[in-house]
Amino acid sequence: TTQELKMLSSLSLSGEALRCYTCMGSNNEDCNRQGSKSCPSYSDACAVVVGHDSGVMKSCSYKSFCSQANSQGYRAPGVRVHCCYTDDCNVTSFASRLPRLNYLLLFLPLLLQRMLK
Repeated sequence: TTQELKMLSSLSLSGEALRCYTCMGSNNEDCNRQGSKSCPSYSDACAVVVGHDSGVMKSCSYKSFCSQANSQGYRAPGVRVHCCYTDDCNVTSFASRLPRLNYLLLFLPLLLQRMLK
């Protein structure tokens, strides 16, 4: 019936995956060229991680990671994490030109390890 179709369509709309820019680059524009992707169903945030002199990384993430990364215990000098919660909301970043990815690449696994504990 019409009522059942309306209910099914509302369920499918609410079940759509979040879309986030997922990329690594030396700056925001370089990263964005890699595009936006559908996140896994368990992701509920988009993240931007920027390291001083180390580049920008954007990805699907979790609200719990965002909370932990921005708490006092997870801050590192020159590294900032910004999270947002709507489709493609991480298209902009607070990074302009950052030349190297090495520091960011070393720091990110530590953040992810802490999140998974």
